[in-house]
Amino acid sequence: MGYWVNTTYIHHGDVSAVANALEAVCRTEGMERIPSPVQRERALVEPMQYERALHNDLWGAAIFPGAPSWTVVQTAPLELLAERAAGVPRMRLAELCRRLSVSAFQLNVYDSTGAILAEVSERGEVLISGFNTSSDAVDPFEWYEERLSEEFFEAQFRLHPFQDLIAGAMLGDDVAGTVARHFGAQNSAFCDNLVSVDTLVCHKPFSAPGGVALYFRWPGPSRQRYSSCASWAEYQAAIGDAKHP
Repeated sequence: MGYWVNTTYIHHGDVSAVANALEAVCRTEGMERIPSPVQRERALVEPMQYERALHNDLWGAAIFPGAPSWTVVQTAPLELLAERAAGVPRMRLAELCRRLSVSAFQLNVYDSTGAILAEVSERGEVLISGFNTSSDAVDPFEWYEERLSEEFFEAQFRLHPFQDLIAGAMLGDDVAGTVARHFGAQNSAFCDNLVSVDTLVCHKPFSAPGGVALYFRWPGPSRQRYSSCASWAEYQAAIGDAKHP
């Protein structure tokens, strides 16, 4: 099993401001802020880990300070900020940046090697590099309705002046480690998907100094195709039922 990471770095030094802006973005989709749910044990297959945001009734976000002037975000679902709201032509991160008038980037590493770097300007413009090696990718140059370019098949900074920082990194996990240490600084250990798939999925207390964990619930009829499953066989049966009601 390789290394996977989906971490967002926002060029803003105020955790509370980022949290408020994220809440506003979620509210535009009808998601309601709720207190932290009761802590629970995780199952083998969790929708908040394996499904898209629009197939989940509960969203979580861990927001914490990184290096000076930077705030870091881990989410469950994992790529919540890279995905689009229904009927919206750009990713949620673009709207978040526009509201805060700051830039940001999200680094996604799939199974240690493949990486996608999504950069967003303060006006919500998006530049993406890398290629999609996630297990459910049909086309390696397609990623959440974004078309990737063969010209930029290696993850590289183009909007931000940080390319020299990762120039010597050979694999995606090397890039992730370098970026976490530089931008996560004293909280670099939390720039990790364990925060998403364990802390947020299980609703555990979030222990990053200066950090907060937010949860949002969909108030309408359930959008989930399945609930937490104890085995992959149970998951396959649930998906089959969802496809053939």
